[in-house]
Parts: sequence; C-alpha cells; structure tokens
Amino acid sequence: MPTYSYRCLHCGPFAAIRRMAEFDLPAPCPICASESPRTLTVPAVLGARRGSSATQAEQGHEGALSGDGRLRHPAGCKCC
Repeated sequence: MPTYSYRCLHCGPFAAIRRMAEFDLPAPCPICASESPRTLTVPAVLGARRGSSATQAEQGHEGALSGDGRLRHPAGCKCC
C-alpha cells in the first residue's frame, strides 16, 4: 500500500499507509486523532534520491545547479 502525507492543523505533518481507494479521504492524526487533509507532495521518480538538489533546495540551500543536476554551493559554504 502507498504512503501518503497529511498535515494536522494542531500537530503538524505525518505520513500514513492507506489503500489507494482512500487516498483523497482525510486521515486521523496519530497524536490527537483529528481528521487531517492530505498534502500534495512531489512524486518519487526513478533515479531520484534523498539529498538530491531538489531536496537540498527545499531545505533552504542556495546555489546554482551544475550540468549534472547537482547543487553547487558558493565558495566557503558550510551547510552540508
């Protein structure tokens, strides 16, 4: 079964494993049990991996993309 991302208005984001037929239904928060809407996420693509330039950019890293799609950091960057 696939894993979907949800966001509780009180407790924050969480993930839940659900049947595909239930993908659009709210899920109960594992902490407070309030019904939480599904959030939109970037789908996994073959060849993508954690720590990719897209993930680094989302985490606030700045820099330019190199020809191979990796994030180049300015000289002296100590963020990662």
